[in-house]
Amino acid sequence: MGRTTAKKTKTRRTIPLSADRLRAGWPGPAGTRIRRARAQDTEAADTLLQTAVGQRLVPALRSAIEDGTEGAAVLDGLDGTRKTFRKSFAHHTAGHTAAESMSSTSLTLVATDTQDQPVGVLSATAPANVIGKAMDAGYPGDRALALSVFIAKIHGLAVAEEARGQGIGAALMKRAWQVYHQLDYFLLYGSYETHRDLAAFYTRCGYTVLAPGEAVSLDRIALPFSVGVEDSECIFTRWRPLH
Repeated sequence: MGRTTAKKTKTRRTIPLSADRLRAGWPGPAGTRIRRARAQDTEAADTLLQTAVGQRLVPALRSAIEDGTEGAAVLDGLDGTRKTFRKSFAHHTAGHTAAESMSSTSLTLVATDTQDQPVGVLSATAPANVIGKAMDAGYPGDRALALSVFIAKIHGLAVAEEARGQGIGAALMKRAWQVYHQLDYFLLYGSYETHRDLAAFYTRCGYTVLAPGEAVSLDRIALPFSVGVEDSECIFTRWRPLH
């Protein structure tokens, strides 16, 4: 009687991220290191964003990076649970300004070279325009602000000219997704000007790129409105899988 051998399928376990890992970072492409931004990184990060994409760090977020409070709820959530994350956000909301509350769920990552100098930066923020739309639709301020724990916006992504073409931008996008995915976010999104022709890049990073001027509908998460852009811009989105 013949023997039947069953093939063993190896599944790769995803190791949960921790706050310490986010602070210390990971090896990145071309000898870089991807890590959470620190106070000494803000000037270089700001310059990179302004030079590459004509944007700057949100002023309140820059201040939060410099005083060490940026992403406070994110860090608590990585070391705890989804419930820990929400409780931490509530703590950073009570008695604080909206900007301070939103900075607690924001995340700025840098890719640093062998001299620990930033050559790439990704700024992910609370979705100010979604929150504004919610308030316009009649949501109370606290409920609108709470969307910060479900949706994040890629505010800016930039890589120094001399460091491009080595996968640094993709590595920053990957780590940002890992962080927010672990915290059970529903959606990460951003936009870019169509003349920059970045559709292929964001598609490779796992995002869906919408047509120029097309709005993203939020009915998947029961929000009765869409978020749009000018005809000269494209939105890119990545939703948490339903299963």
